[in-house]
Amino acid sequence: MERAKLTRNVKEADMRAMVVGYYLQRIRKLPFRVVLKKALVKFIAFALHKLEGFKAKLSPAHISDEQLLKSLNGFENFQEALDHIRRERPKFFIEPSMKGELISLIQSELPQLKDQIVAEADKICFHIFDLLGSGDVNLDQFIKNHGGKENCGHLPWHFDFKSGYQWNPKKYYKDIEIPYGKADIKVPWELSRFYHAITLGQAYWLTEDEKYAREFIKQVDDWIDNDPPKFGVNWRCTMDVAIRVCNWIWGFYFFKDSDSFDDKFFIKFLKSFYQHGKHIMNNLENQGVTNNHYLADLVSLIYLGIIFPEFNEAKQWRNFGIQELIKEMEKQVYEDGMDYEGSTCYHRLTLELFFFATLLCDINGIQLPEEFLKKLQKMFDFVLYVLKPNGKIPQIGDNDNGRLHILGIREVLDLTYLLTFSTIYLDDPKYKIKEFGFATETLWIFGPESYDRWKEMQERSFEEIESKAFPIGGIYVMRKKKDYIVISCGPNGRNGKDGHSHNDKLSFELCVDGKDIIVDPGTYVYTSNPKLRNKFRSTSYHNTAIVDDKEQNEFIKGNIFKMGNNTKTKCLKWETGKNDLFVGEHYGYTRLINPIIHQRTIKWMKEKKICKIVDSFKGKGVHKIELCLILDPNIKYKSFDSCKNTVLLFRDRTIWIEFENIDRIKRSIEKINYSQEYGMLLQTNKITYSIIYSLPLEIKWKIIEKTQ
Repeated sequence: MERAKLTRNVKEADMRAMVVGYYLQRIRKLPFRVVLKKALVKFIAFALHKLEGFKAKLSPAHISDEQLLKSLNGFENFQEALDHIRRERPKFFIEPSMKGELISLIQSELPQLKDQIVAEADKICFHIFDLLGSGDVNLDQFIKNHGGKENCGHLPWHFDFKSGYQWNPKKYYKDIEIPYGKADIKVPWELSRFYHAITLGQAYWLTEDEKYAREFIKQVDDWIDNDPPKFGVNWRCTMDVAIRVCNWIWGFYFFKDSDSFDDKFFIKFLKSFYQHGKHIMNNLENQGVTNNHYLADLVSLIYLGIIFPEFNEAKQWRNFGIQELIKEMEKQVYEDGMDYEGSTCYHRLTLELFFFATLLCDINGIQLPEEFLKKLQKMFDFVLYVLKPNGKIPQIGDNDNGRLHILGIREVLDLTYLLTFSTIYLDDPKYKIKEFGFATETLWIFGPESYDRWKEMQERSFEEIESKAFPIGGIYVMRKKKDYIVISCGPNGRNGKDGHSHNDKLSFELCVDGKDIIVDPGTYVYTSNPKLRNKFRSTSYHNTAIVDDKEQNEFIKGNIFKMGNNTKTKCLKWETGKNDLFVGEHYGYTRLINPIIHQRTIKWMKEKKICKIVDSFKGKGVHKIELCLILDPNIKYKSFDSCKNTVLLFRDRTIWIEFENIDRIKRSIEKINYSQEYGMLLQTNKITYSIIYSLPLEIKWKIIEKTQ
């Protein structure tokens, strides 16, 4: 026990030293006058921060009934306000008028859907959650094991239940720390995002069983009691406050007509909605480079401003949110339609944020600019072309499972539901892919008529989707029926700053006959394990080349969300047709004493099912070169007798990896970690081909698909 404690203390000291070292390194490069000015600004900010925390502790956490009534425009008493808000609601995705037809459709056409939803909702009622790779965990049992009362009805809002770590619920939110290497702060945030409110609401509509309404009300009531505004871990990140309030609004529309939804709870709920809005507006995440966090803040203000026009600030929230949303579409989405953060999974999150806000505006008669809508369509196009034949998105960059709403049960990397959304929203059959089918999530945002509309539209096969380049985002996709290659050759975020990029330049994923063969291993976790965080974003964890054991982009000590901007990738050639051709290079290794440029050529001879790859290393001197290939966990290798013939097996196919011009190359295989979603860890095989050679060097190799 003492040894483990000592080890933890050493790790924490190392982390603090890394952070201090990082800032000292930055300060040394600045003039004394600038350092002094920055120190003064920091001191003033620190003093104001402490004053805010002191005032918050002296002030009542929750607003009074009188304050709530004053926040509502035009009402003389609560009963008048409550009756109006229950009855006169702006349009939302779900409407009571569609309930009967929706239930009838599901019972007649999609009976298994009801069973799935009810089963999942029942697990929620028993407080069984699967969050961020945890697997099913009974949180009642967790509470009991950590000193709580059995069947007390509380949920561990302030715990990382995966590690057992607890945050102080009475601590001022700006003082909440991220315990690097000890716990994952995303776990309590994920639970408090209330994604599960929608599942409970769906089950309530489908069964009319009041237990689902009571469970939602009990959880929200418990959360409000145990998470007073400005205190505890669940107010620290504005984005999570924002996503929670958006999902609560779904719950409000599902349950507002329930007998369990009494006036006492309604008043409490309205108070929290109002305080959420005030908190979001006062803590906007728009410092420096804006990203998905700021976007979520804006979307929640749009939701609140539209759905609760009775609040005095509603118009301000709505108008500000919409104006800034339009600006962020221009800033955060490239002209080719890809989100700027360098991550395919964050593209999904950003698209959801833009889409749901746009749709809510649309159904309430608020028209957004044409240029905004064109870019939104380009974001859907990105999904259409980049999805693999198996319906999964390749893991380029970070993947933290981030969503705005979860309307159905599916694997994290399955983005096919977005194509059904775009089919209906854009009224365009090009997004209707027959192999992917109808995404039932669509029913809850477009109503039961969307199913008939979708069935009447002409469909197409994913085999018809052509190769496509997204040159600004740096994603290049080669397609031929069920065969697929995606190549990463993009920037590290906008202007090389921030983003969720990895050291994956010139890396690729390969899918053959709809089956993943060569894959990106994912992300795993962020703050709870900094060592593995850096491992998963390292060059060695991607299907590219390593020179002299160096990273493509330098890691910044003490910061697991930033890296240097060394690579500055460039696509030199992109051709599609009978054969597809990509030629690209990066300059991450030009910082070495003997500068090196890595250039990769990928020529895919589609009819022959041969992928020819040439890795060129331009430079001087003797260097160690390694080529990495990470296999899908389900792929088996047959032969390791010769580097000339590495054989991979799946189904009735074999994949041959052959080197053409290098006899001195060595090959090794090792087990490494693989993560198909945030927090989940598996084992897979990594093949490394290595050589020590005097540059310049050209390595020619090919991947050949054969039928057994």
